[in-house]
This record gives sequence, structure tokens and C-alpha cells, in this order.
Amino acid sequence: MNAWDYIVVGAGSAGAVLAARLSEDPAVQVLLLEAGPDYRAADTPTQFHDRNLGRGLELSPSREEGNPEFFWSGPTARRQASQPVFPYRRGRGMGGSSTVNGLCAIRALPDDFADWVAMGAAGWSFEDVLPAYVKMETDHDHPEDEYHGDSGPTPIYREPESGWGGTDTALRDAALHAGHKWDPDHNAPIGGGAAAFAMNIRDGRRVSTNDGYLDPARDRANLTVRGDAHVDCIVFDGGSAVGVRLASGEVIRAAAGNGEILVAAGAVHTPGILLRSGIGPEGTLKAIGVDPVAVLPVGEGHQDHAVIFVELPVVPESQVCVGNRPTNVIVRYSSEIGDSRANDMMLMASNHNYWFGLPTAGLGIQLNQAYSRGTYHLRSADPFENPHFEMDLLSDPRDLERMRDAVGRTAEMLDHPSFRRIATGEARLPQTDEEILGMVKDVMHLCSTARMGAAEDPAAVVTPDCRVKGIDGLRVIDASIMPSVPSANLNLTVIAMAELAAARLAGRPL
Repeated sequence: MNAWDYIVVGAGSAGAVLAARLSEDPAVQVLLLEAGPDYRAADTPTQFHDRNLGRGLELSPSREEGNPEFFWSGPTARRQASQPVFPYRRGRGMGGSSTVNGLCAIRALPDDFADWVAMGAAGWSFEDVLPAYVKMETDHDHPEDEYHGDSGPTPIYREPESGWGGTDTALRDAALHAGHKWDPDHNAPIGGGAAAFAMNIRDGRRVSTNDGYLDPARDRANLTVRGDAHVDCIVFDGGSAVGVRLASGEVIRAAAGNGEILVAAGAVHTPGILLRSGIGPEGTLKAIGVDPVAVLPVGEGHQDHAVIFVELPVVPESQVCVGNRPTNVIVRYSSEIGDSRANDMMLMASNHNYWFGLPTAGLGIQLNQAYSRGTYHLRSADPFENPHFEMDLLSDPRDLERMRDAVGRTAEMLDHPSFRRIATGEARLPQTDEEILGMVKDVMHLCSTARMGAAEDPAAVVTPDCRVKGIDGLRVIDASIMPSVPSANLNLTVIAMAELAAARLAGRPL
């Protein structure tokens, strides 16, 4: 029987990185457990390699013979109190959501990390995390810059203008006319303005953490990967985590004395594992019939980016672009409303709304800096029980005010000749706060379900070294622990967090 130094739960954006990096030391035994199917990079469904997010969504979410379930399709969310409940789908299997996301490889901003440090996450400043961003990437456009990498597992690519769609070009032109500057690299430490989206693509194909990290490490004798290993809960001996119990009933133990459990099941599923283990709010644990091990605010105060998609009917030829890519251009800008920080807002070109089944193009208006927080609900301790999220998007007046302002700015953008040239009708813009609240969507960027903070912070579940408060041998390393949602898509930052955490666990510099 193996004596596992590390049992990593979840093979997604964080877990695959942790397993690959920690197993670089041949003296360390690493077990990676994934609830979804196990497959090598070469066996990844063709749709998931596509640069168009919608292609992956064509795969049936039902588990039929010969068709593994590549999505968690059971979790649900209500974006705003006036809206119905929607599925909140996440990637399932090797690479997790890095295998099915929108390929937007955007770094968080220095101010995001400054906020984290101010919230008690010491050791997670931009200066701390920057070396991890550098190590994880190969930036094909800016390899010479000291704040970019040229030999990491994650390729960074920007589509040249020749491959853009009509809405990409129109947004760029309208933004420049409105006074925004052109930013050749929105992953520079101080970015902003109109820019080409950075994407984790090589040779026209997605590179997930399964492709870039896990697959190259598979043949190591000290790394064991198990798919279809659905973790129910953590096993304790007194105040120490000593192993995990699978939904099948199998118990897997870490090495006695110094083995660790690293939970990296993602912001959707990590809270359920903790709650079923007896770690969470006292009332929630009582409601699902679990005896408390550590009373901590698991699931409380999560965040996501709020977005409104403005539909614009356009001439069909303007929707043609390389790889049928929905978006290649963004505009990050500062609303300058209240105490908002730089680049708190973002506009995204949408050459077509493939993932919503709409024939139109348009713009996405995204709230990068969010104040609103939601609540997590779990009805039972059944390991297959799906969570529900009340997102409460735009519930904080500061968020609604900035979204209202952004709708007005977007209307001005859409009146630019570059948009009028491709439009065949009027854009569908919300006219009232009620319409804004009715149209708002999440971006499936869930985080902060097990927040990191100072040991004495009652809102924190883990300390800055990722340890669950009051428990030995148990850490959480994924988007769950982000103190607040960063001003960027989450995937790149989650990978960087795992890189940094792995280096610290191994006691080596990045």
C-alpha cells in the first residue's frame, strides 16, 4: 500500500498543476483523485480542443455508454432574485473547467492582489504571484518582457487582426474613437484600453492543464492518477486530516505523520466536500445532519462576474472569423464611480452568441470588480447532491450603478459608424434597472466559497498558507479561497495560485 505524501482532490485548473509540480520530486508520492473520467490528452474529445467554447457544449451532458459525462450539469444558480434557476455547468474530468472554458487567458491586476492582502491574505501580493504567472506561460507575442514567460506549459496567443470578426473590429474602432488607447498586452502589470484577447491556444487548439501539466507527468512512478474517484469527505483522526472517503465507501489514507490532503475540487464542489466532512457553518451542518469538526463560514459570500449580453443583429459576413471564435477583442476601462478601482469594467466583442443559441452578434458588458456576494445551499450530505447558488448579482448598489453607467457607454459605442456598417437592426439594450436585473448573467467565474484570510478573520476558512483553520494536514487550493473575485477570467490566476502553492509546499523558489 502506498504512503501518499499528498492526496490531491480534483484534477482541474489547480489540481492538475499541483499533482504535476509536487511529483517533480521523485521522493514524494502523489495521488490525484478526479470524480470525472480519466483520459490522456490525446483522447480529449475533438470539440474541447476547438477555440469556440460552444463546440464543447455540443457534447451530451448525459452519461450514456461510451459517452462519459464531461460536465457537471447538476449544480444550479439563480443569478438575481427576479430570475429563474439555471444550470451552473462546470468541467468534469482531466483538466476540469480548463478543458471547457472560454480560453480567455487574462491575468488579474496588481490592485486585485492588493485587495487580497488587505483582506488578510499575506504573501499573495502581485509581486508574490508574478513569478508564478511567468513560470506557467509561454507568451508567443511578448517573450522578451521580464513579466512574461517563454517556456511554461500554458501557451499565450493573441489572434491577429486578419482573423477577427466584424464585431471585433467595430469594438476596437469605436473604443479608439471614444478615447480608449490601444493596449498591445493586457497582461502587462498596468494594462487597460482596447486589446486583443490573450488565449491559451497552440496551433489553433486549446491547451488545458491536462494537456500542459498533467499529461507530461503521467509516466512518473511517484504519480498515480485515478478517474471516477468521487470524494465524499475527509477522514479525521482527532484534529488532523488523515485521508479521504470516496462515495463508493473506499477510504484512502495519507502517509502517517506528515501526509497532506489538498482539496482542489473547484469553487462549486470544494464547499460540499468540506461540509460533508463537518467543516462549515453550524446551522448548515445541522441541517444536513453532519457533526461539526470545525465551525467555519464555508460557502458564505461567494462572488462571480456579472455580465449583460447586448444583442445586435448584423450582416452574416461580419460573423466570419478564424475558428468561428466568439470574441477576440476586449476593452477594459475605469468607470471612475465611487471607490471603484482601475479597469473595474470590461466590454467584450461577440461575433456571434454561439453558446446562447442566438444568431445575433453584440457586446458583453462585464463588471470586473464586484461588491455583491451570494449564498451557497446544500440540501443533504449525499455525496451526489448538487449544490445551489443564489448569486445575488448586482445586489450591491455600487454594482448596479456601474452597470447602469456601462449600458449608457455601450449605447454610445454602438452608435459609432463601425457598428452601423455591420448592423441590420437595433441593439437590444436594457432601459431600466428592472431590465438590467432581468438580463444580467453570471460568467461562470465562481470563487470565494472558502475564503482565504487572516487566522483571526471570522470570514476566512483558510489561512494564507491555504490551511483549513483548526485542522492539521488539510489545505484548499483553488478558486474557492480567493478573498474576492479578480478583475479577470479566473483560469490563469488559479493556475498561478497552484504554481505558487506547490512551490511553497516543496520548499523551493519558483
